[in-house]
Amino acid sequence: MAEKPPPNPNPVLQKPPGYRDPNAPPPPPKPKQVVLPAAFRHQPPRKRHPKRCTCRFCCCLLLLGLLFVLFVVSVVGALSFLWFQPRVPSFHLQSIVPVRLNVSSRADGTFVSARTVVRVLAYNPNSKIGFYYSQCRASVSAGEGGDNDDEVVNLGSGTAEGFEQGRKNTTVVKLTAEVREEMVDDDAGERLRERLNKNKNKNKNGEDEVRYMVEMRTRLGLVVNGRRSGTVPVRVRCGWVSFREMERGESPRCNINILKW
Repeated sequence: MAEKPPPNPNPVLQKPPGYRDPNAPPPPPKPKQVVLPAAFRHQPPRKRHPKRCTCRFCCCLLLLGLLFVLFVVSVVGALSFLWFQPRVPSFHLQSIVPVRLNVSSRADGTFVSARTVVRVLAYNPNSKIGFYYSQCRASVSAGEGGDNDDEVVNLGSGTAEGFEQGRKNTTVVKLTAEVREEMVDDDAGERLRERLNKNKNKNKNGEDEVRYMVEMRTRLGLVVNGRRSGTVPVRVRCGWVSFREMERGESPRCNINILKW
């Protein structure tokens, strides 16, 4: 049987972790890392978001649909305008008759009582479009022919029923404006009474000192193939004109404002 070798009296010790031999040459320096520009760096692929793409696609599709609808509406509106060729109605003051006009001065102020019959002629120049009017309300004023508040005296207001006007149609709107014992400015009332007295002293060929203005407000709508559209506010102003001018056959044209009061 073989004999075991005797144990080494000087055993080899194990080096601990991180041990460095002091006699070993120093390690070479590590090379510096070169920082590349952002353009040369490797960009990782971006993750796609399918939900975000779907939302963008829906928004673009909705915008294109809206633009298409606006385009179609514009084309239809332009063709309708060329076909119907709409024109605004015209108004003329046919007559204004002061049935009663009294100015009285008392200790407590100046008062006016008046009753005026007004006829306004409305003409529809369209051959393919009709009009319809809501209730008409008109006010009558007297003065020297200006819009100065100090010179104008209110002679009351009246209403007329609404009506429908056919194509190429002429309609006369008749109403009566009335006021009873309404207090007015003392100076304006006195000037109106002086003008009335001058009218009494003049013959029929003389010029009338009192001039009148009629303002009518209503709402106007279109009638196309028996169907009515919505209405818009309309203001009609006729004057300043005297009673004798109307007796001589004058029919002044009225100014019309649509959508503007």
